Amino acid sequence: MKQKSIYRTPAGEQAVAAYYNRILAEWPESTESLQLKTRHGRTHVLARGEKDACPLVLLHGAGANALAWGGDVAEFARRFRVYAVETTGDPGRSCQARISWHGEGIIEWLEDVLDGLDVKRALLAGISQGGYISLRFAVARPDRVRALAVLAPAGVSPVKPGFLVRGLTYRMFGRRGSDSIVRHVMNGSEVPAVAAEFMNLTYKHFRSRLDAQPLLADAELRTLTMPVLLMAGAKDAIFDSTRTAARFERLVKGADIRLLPQAGHALIDVAEEIMPFLVKAATERGPSLHL
Repeated sequence: MKQKSIYRTPAGEQAVAAYYNRILAEWPESTESLQLKTRHGRTHVLARGEKDACPLVLLHGAGANALAWGGDVAEFARRFRVYAVETTGDPGRSCQARISWHGEGIIEWLEDVLDGLDVKRALLAGISQGGYISLRFAVARPDRVRALAVLAPAGVSPVKPGFLVRGLTYRMFGRRGSDSIVRHVMNGSEVPAVAAEFMNLTYKHFRSRLDAQPLLADAELRTLTMPVLLMAGAKDAIFDSTRTAARFERLVKGADIRLLPQAGHALIDVAEEIMPFLVKAATERGPSLHL
């Protein structure tokens, strides 16, 4: 059976791709665009930084792509070899196949990505959906994760019912609705005009996944023994950040937990805040992560 497109129309797909290309053209010429083969489809990665530096793997949120890290990559690349990975089935340059949240598929996919990059162990950072994938992978393949930084991760507390209702309602109001949902998710954070336009364009043309990630069990979270940083906004519109922080406090021994009182779900331009954690994790157990 032919897979249904993740875009509403071919014209919409072309519009999103054109805007993606426009934003990427503004990134430094040193940015590398890599295509990797995995068991679950072709995967696109944007790479920056010195090739022999410590590898840092970044995973974006749902309905986004590697460009979401645009405000952070330059800072990260000063110290690390940065790989911004685009999840399959999201509006980037990876294939459109969507991997089930159940079973080992998402773990196999990220394992294949690391193998394709020739990275044995890495610093791993993810936001929202990317945080969920990072957690699942760290639980299943702890030997491949040097340290873990998750920002407003999915899979730790349930999606707020009000957000789901709001999202469906706003879609009926076209551009006004998409503007509203963007403001709701950003919670007052200043967003560059080009990023806001791309979010609106994606909201208009992209078919979002409707299957929520299953919650990680207490026993799974207890297995996280590598350095872990959790960062969440107290005004998160999607997840109960207080409940997320409480589970980490109870289950993840030694976790660095930061609940930002004025922040919402979309934690952007955070490199400066999490760099000390990453640098410490990279240097505490040896100078090289490329084994």
